[in-house]
Amino acid sequence: MGVQQSFLQLSANTKEQPFVRGNVTVIPWTVALHQGEAISSTGDRIIIQQEGFFMVFGQVLFQSPGTIMGHIVRSRGTSQRSTELLRCLQEMPQTNCANTCHTGGMVKLEREDELELVIPDRPQAQVSMDADSTFFGIIRLN
Repeated sequence: MGVQQSFLQLSANTKEQPFVRGNVTVIPWTVALHQGEAISSTGDRIIIQQEGFFMVFGQVLFQSPGTIMGHIVRSRGTSQRSTELLRCLQEMPQTNCANTCHTGGMVKLEREDELELVIPDRPQAQVSMDADSTFFGIIRLN
């Protein structure tokens, strides 16, 4: 029998609204899919339990008119220094303002690294909280 693949996908929590923490807007998440021991989550963060290479992805459906919206996925290791891993920017139209911003990439992560998807410098960000529109996830590749 093969090794069980570890993955985790978080969906926007429809029972809550995004909140501002410092200079970032944070989306409240709920676990949609989870398998394996290499990855866990707590609150609004993904926690790495086993080091390795990972595919990280995130999507946010913004509904804010006439501005540039976007998100970053960042990691914080045991040194507590934050590192930007992925960034997405999307210009929003004035009318029919709904645009997704999707990003994904492969990264090497260490045990106890914490990942978060945040919206920088946009306290008024309007985000769709539907599970098929706003999500954040990770798959262990090795």
